[in-house]
Order: sequence, then structure tokens, then C-alpha cells
Amino acid sequence: MSNAEVAQQLLSDEDLTYLETKGYSYDVSQTDGLVCVVIRNLRLPPLYTPSETDLLVRLPPNFPLAKPDMFWTFPHVRLANGAFPDKADQFDVSYQGRQWQRWSRHFEGNHWRTGSDNLRSFLATIRGDLEKGA
Repeated sequence: MSNAEVAQQLLSDEDLTYLETKGYSYDVSQTDGLVCVVIRNLRLPPLYTPSETDLLVRLPPNFPLAKPDMFWTFPHVRLANGAFPDKADQFDVSYQGRQWQRWSRHFEGNHWRTGSDNLRSFLATIRGDLEKGA
């Protein structure tokens, strides 16, 4: 089955349209009950090195009714000063033959709005977090 066919089975039409509209290169699969979306070559703010990374989000069962949590990057990302970003110094997820850097973000200040939040809003939350550079 092609990536496009898998994505159609695992993501909503709205999420697929968003990924396509943004021009993302992405892969979708299901592993251990989670829908894994990898966005390839995501441009990072200039606060980080490298300037691009692959971004992994793992969507829980019943997404978008259930809120996603955390995200992962590969290759590993550092701040411009060489330090790891806050709560992003663990490499405990193996996926697609790579050890991914976990960004332990629980987005406590953001309330998941069941029925209106989706992959687009989760990616916007991630982007906002990356823009902070912490």
C-alpha cells in the first residue's frame, strides 16, 4: 500500500488537505496503536542547528478526540549555543531505524478543543514552541 493510501486511511481529509496545502513531504504509518506522521525536512527557526530536521508526531488512538503529546526530531537538534533545548535531551524512541530526540512538551497552557483541534493546530502549537527557542 502506498504512503498516500495509508495516509488516507489513518488521517482525516482535513489533516491531509492541510499537509498537502503546506507542501510538506510526509510519511504516515501506524505503530503500536499510534498514528505516526513524519514531516521531512522541516525548517527550524534560526535559534537551532541544524536548520532542518524531520519531525515525528505520534497521534494517540481516537485522535483528534484524544490530545497528542510531545514531539520528536531527527537529526538531533541543539540551540545555537550547542546546548540541548529544555526537556529535549532524551533519545528514547526508535522509529524507522533511527533514535529520535524527544521534546517533552505537554503544552499545559493550551487546552485541547475536542471537535475543533486537529493535526494543523497541533503543528501550530509545536511551531510556537520552537519559536521560543528554549
